[in-house]
Amino acid sequence: MRTSLVSGIIFANAQDNMLKKLTSNRSMASVPFGARFRIIDFALSNLVNAGVTSVGIITKENYRSLMDHVGNGVAWDLDRKNGGLYLLPPYLTRGIRKYTDTVDALYNAMDYLNRCGSEYIALCDSYALANIDINAAVKAHIEKEADITVVYHKGTLPEASGKKLVLTMADDGRITKMTQSQVEEAAYSMGVSIIKRDLFIKIIKDAYDEEIKNYEKDVLPKSLSALKVYGFEHEGFVAVLDNTHTYYQASMALLDKEVRKDLFNKERPILTKTRDDMPTRYGIESEVKNSLIGDGCEIYGTVKNSILFRGVKVAEGAVVENCILMQETEVSKDAVLDNVIADKNSFVSEKVVLKGTTEHHCFVRKSQIV
Repeated sequence: MRTSLVSGIIFANAQDNMLKKLTSNRSMASVPFGARFRIIDFALSNLVNAGVTSVGIITKENYRSLMDHVGNGVAWDLDRKNGGLYLLPPYLTRGIRKYTDTVDALYNAMDYLNRCGSEYIALCDSYALANIDINAAVKAHIEKEADITVVYHKGTLPEASGKKLVLTMADDGRITKMTQSQVEEAAYSMGVSIIKRDLFIKIIKDAYDEEIKNYEKDVLPKSLSALKVYGFEHEGFVAVLDNTHTYYQASMALLDKEVRKDLFNKERPILTKTRDDMPTRYGIESEVKNSLIGDGCEIYGTVKNSILFRGVKVAEGAVVENCILMQETEVSKDAVLDNVIADKNSFVSEKVVLKGTTEHHCFVRKSQIV
């Protein structure tokens, strides 16, 4: 795909309320995932793998962690003179209020939209994790002469999931109806859409003037009668992150080899900020089964069916099962953890027992000492 054909926009904060426990000090886009990644890595990599060289990241608050992670975009080959990576925080001037929803946010990013110079915009949210072929979606958009193309997945929604934007389509793929509903089996939006830049600017300006709040839930459904809106199906693995439980389920799905093979497709690699560290050290008495272990960990106890991020320490006699332990978490001697999500830099003292369930996980806050 021609590099100037498409520019990308990623929402970093739009769904922060979905993962409240994990977003108290960070944006949803910068929530850690899969032992070494952040959620934004998937949207960024999807765009870059399609040849996109200009990406704007719309932020609102708590974006220091995000800034530290994406930096100047070098990990995604976005440190360049033409195009590159742009952080788009709230820009407050007289007459412009701090935005409250996605239409406000996009209007706030109008300067980027005017200057990026591409023909199309690929708009991405952060609540669905998938390895999406954006290039194929853009080609389908052009071939069908669509005004808007919405990337969707057809499947079973998680039981704990809230209402999703469910699509009804004609035989040719044109979307005839978009409704918010909770159903067992449906074609639902993944928060990714393709649209011509000039049309997008007009739609956002009109929606802003009419005080319409949400682009996906309000603007898109109202566009169906006037515009040609088509669907593009993503058939691979999708994880919908709309609460802590679905985050846990998506993380544990990575223990399945077939899921990892699909999500971390070698032809479209998921890129992330690198961190040079020593290999993980395993003690003589350690036992590790069916787990993902990041670099720099020290394991002297037992780890089963768990995901350990970089720099996690598990002392002798400690047992960790069905857990997600984020960066630099330390589990002391003879502690027992089962169904626990521990945020980064947390500390579990000796002989402490923390047990959750498959539905209600025990959560340890960032830097908390238990």
